Amino acid sequence: MALSADLPPAGPLTGAAPNDPTAASLYQEIILAHYRAPQHKGVLAAPTASVEHRNPLCGDVLTLHLRREGDTIVDAAFSARACSITQATASMLLERVIGGSVSHAAELIGQVEGLIEGASSGEAETLGDLRALASVARFPARKACVRLVTGALTQALSG
Repeated sequence: MALSADLPPAGPLTGAAPNDPTAASLYQEIILAHYRAPQHKGVLAAPTASVEHRNPLCGDVLTLHLRREGDTIVDAAFSARACSITQATASMLLERVIGGSVSHAAELIGQVEGLIEGASSGEAETLGDLRALASVARFPARKACVRLVTGALTQALSG
């Protein structure tokens, strides 16, 4: 598991200069803030879907619980024995999908996937704190940390 000191330097914010140290610092602080005080961490009573994903290369384990009513995600929670990037991603992503539709969540997952692959688009502005994950694009091993969460959420949405 990664410690906060193991975090890679963050990448630029959309519209920021590529090597802007202020943007890099902001990205790292956003990730650390969600790691230190995650939203929706815990156990969800009566979930409609629960999935567990593991990364065998680093030992991270993430359990994601989701409660849906029709097409609406009414609540979600996660528990993890995982690095800071995985836990911060779960915190940020669940914060954005609760109260929204399944199709909105799927669209958001696609935007996050594009972001960690280095895609730059105007849509990134709608991602809020999730934009901090752009820093992961430069570190292939860290993409697996984000994908642990996006994969679990995708499976929970389809199950």
